[in-house]
Amino acid sequence: MKNQVIKFILFLSLFSSACNDEILDIQPTDQLTDATVWSNAANAGLFLNDIYNSLNPGPQSTVFTNLPSEISNDPLDNFSDNSIGGSLAGIPSYVNFASGSYGPSTPIFPGHWDSMYKAIRKCNVFIENVSPADYDANVKKSYIAQARFLRAYFYKQLMNLYGGVPIITKSLNQSEDGESIFQARNSYEECVAFLQTECEEAATDLPLKVTAAEAGRVTKGAALALKGEAELYASKWEDAAATNLKIINLGAGYDLFADYAGLFYVANENNKEVIFDIQYAANVKPEVKEGYWNPVKTTDGTSFGSVNPTQDMVDTYEFLDGKTEAEGSALFDPSNPYANRDKRFAASIIYDGATWKGGVINTRLGIANNRNQLDESGSGGGTRTGYWLGKIIDPSIVPRVSAGQNSIIWRYADVLLNYAEAKNENTGPDQSIYDAINKLRTRGGLPNLTTGLTQDQMREKIRRERRVELFFEGKRLFDLWRWRIAEDVFSKPLSAMKITVVAGKLVYQKQPAGGAKVTFDKSKNYLMPIPAAVIAQNPKITQNPGY
Repeated sequence: MKNQVIKFILFLSLFSSACNDEILDIQPTDQLTDATVWSNAANAGLFLNDIYNSLNPGPQSTVFTNLPSEISNDPLDNFSDNSIGGSLAGIPSYVNFASGSYGPSTPIFPGHWDSMYKAIRKCNVFIENVSPADYDANVKKSYIAQARFLRAYFYKQLMNLYGGVPIITKSLNQSEDGESIFQARNSYEECVAFLQTECEEAATDLPLKVTAAEAGRVTKGAALALKGEAELYASKWEDAAATNLKIINLGAGYDLFADYAGLFYVANENNKEVIFDIQYAANVKPEVKEGYWNPVKTTDGTSFGSVNPTQDMVDTYEFLDGKTEAEGSALFDPSNPYANRDKRFAASIIYDGATWKGGVINTRLGIANNRNQLDESGSGGGTRTGYWLGKIIDPSIVPRVSAGQNSIIWRYADVLLNYAEAKNENTGPDQSIYDAINKLRTRGGLPNLTTGLTQDQMREKIRRERRVELFFEGKRLFDLWRWRIAEDVFSKPLSAMKITVVAGKLVYQKQPAGGAKVTFDKSKNYLMPIPAAVIAQNPKITQNPGY
C-alpha cells in the first residue's frame, strides 16, 4: 500500500508537467479531469489511493504523528485518565478539555468536521463514477466495496465525537442542487444502522486477505471490525457479539502476536494480529512521534516528553498473581512497586529505573541535571506524573528523525475484547468469554480469570483488561463516554508518583499530578460541540444539548 501512495504522487506529477507543443489534442496539465481520472480502472485506482491518504486514526492527525491528535503532541489518551500532557502550555487537553472551557466557537478538534466530510465527498464522487464505468466486474466490485468501507470509517469518526450526523451518499454541488445540499442530522441510531449495512455489504465483496504489496487495503476482517465496534459503541450487544465472533471464525489467520511491545514496531508491521492499519512511509507520509513522546532525554537524543502516563493507569496493571495493589496482591513490594507486574506494564510505561534505549531512565528527585525527573509544577519540562510513555514508540528510531510507522486501527485483541464485552452484556459470562480474555492475559503473563464470576464481576474484569490491553490506542475516552462513567472518573484529580531518596532508600509517594483535575459536565460533555461555523453555514444542523 505504501507503493500505492508513491504511485499516486507520481500520478500527480505527470499531470503537472509541461505540455508538448507537438501534441494537438491534449488534456489540461494543471488538473485531473473527469475524462482522465475515470477513463480506466488504473487511474480510478489512484483516486482511491488518495481517499486512503485521507485516513487518520482519530479526531485529527498531523503529518508529525499518527495517533489521534489535535496538535502534534497531544494524543487522545491525554483527554482521558490514562495520561496527561507533559507540558501545560497551549495543549487542548489541558487548556480546553480539562478546564471544561470549550464550546461551539472553541472546538477542541477544529478541522475535524470539515476534513471528514471532504473525505466522505471523495468517496461519493468515486462511487458515482466507478459504478457506471466499463471496468472489469471484479475490479469494480472491489473498488466500490473499499470506498464504502472508507466512507463508513469517516462517518464513524464523526459519530464518536458528535453522535448523529447528516448521512450524505451523493456528491453535492450547490450550483446544481441549490439549498438541498443543506441536510439535517440523522439520529445516532440511523447512523449506526447505516454503518451496519455498509460494512456488511462491503465485506461480501472484499478479500479475506491481501498480498504483501497490497498491505493496508481493506479486507473482510476490517469491514467487520468497523461494524463490530460501531455496534459495541451503540450498545447493540447481540449484534456486536455476533459480528466479532464472525471475525474470530473467519479463517483469515488472525492471532495474537507473541511480543506485545514489538507488534507496534516498524520491523513487525502488518503482522498476524493486525486487521487494519494506516500505512506510512518515510519521506512519503512520514511522522516523527518519537521526537514528541519519548522521555525528554534519551541516550540518542532529546524529545518533548508530551505524554505522561498517570499513576491511575499504573495502578490498573495487575501483578503476576492476578491482583492489583488495591486488591492485596502478595507480590506488591512497596519498596519496589514495579516488579512482578503484568508484562504489558513494562512494555507500555517507562518508570523510574527502567532501561530504555540502552540507558536507565530515572524520574526520582535528587539527581543533578536529570531532565526526566518529576516536575510537579508542570512548567519545567519534566514528567508531571513520574512516568513516560513506552508503548508504540519504536526504540530503534532516533528522536526527531522522520520515520514511517504504521498506525494500527484494529487488531485481533480488539476483536477478543469487543466480543467478550458484548457477549457478557447480552447473555452473561460463558466459557467463550473466559477463553477470549484469558488469551490476552496469557500473553501478559497473568493467570486465568477466576471461574464463577457474575455478570457484574466479569464486566469489571473486561473493562480493566480493555484499558490495559488498549492503552494509548485512542479508545479510552470513548469507553469512558459510552460507559457513562466519565463524571465519576474525573471527580478526583489524576495522580502521580513522587520518588525521593531518604537515608539511601527510595521512598514512593502517590500524590495528585500538577494541573490534572478534569472538569466534566455530565449534562453535555459526553459529546463534543458541533463547530459554530457548521451551524452558521447550515441552519438545519442542530447543536448538541448544553452547548
